[in-house]
Amino acid sequence: MYEFSNDVYLQVAERLMEVIGDRDFFSGVVLCYDDEVCCRLRTTVVVHRNTIQGGDLPKDVVVRVTPVWWEMSTTIGGDEVTNDFSFREMINLLLLGDEE
Repeated sequence: MYEFSNDVYLQVAERLMEVIGDRDFFSGVVLCYDDEVCCRLRTTVVVHRNTIQGGDLPKDVVVRVTPVWWEMSTTIGGDEVTNDFSFREMINLLLLGDEE
């Protein structure tokens, strides 16, 4: 079984946020590589934002990413292996920061 480290969770989360951009809805695939492991997140999410006032312009900040559906597959050399991926863990690390 492939075990997700905090670093790989953050890689996947950051890539997801890149493809989401300024949209409030995303459905698609995010790829991430950890050495020889290919991590493929297929997901549909709703993005919740709050507007923060301050400075010259207001800024929209992502406060929650709600998965409608997701599937994480991991492959090594083309062979699928099980994994311990948790969407909640990934989003918590992204939005709350790694406080441990």
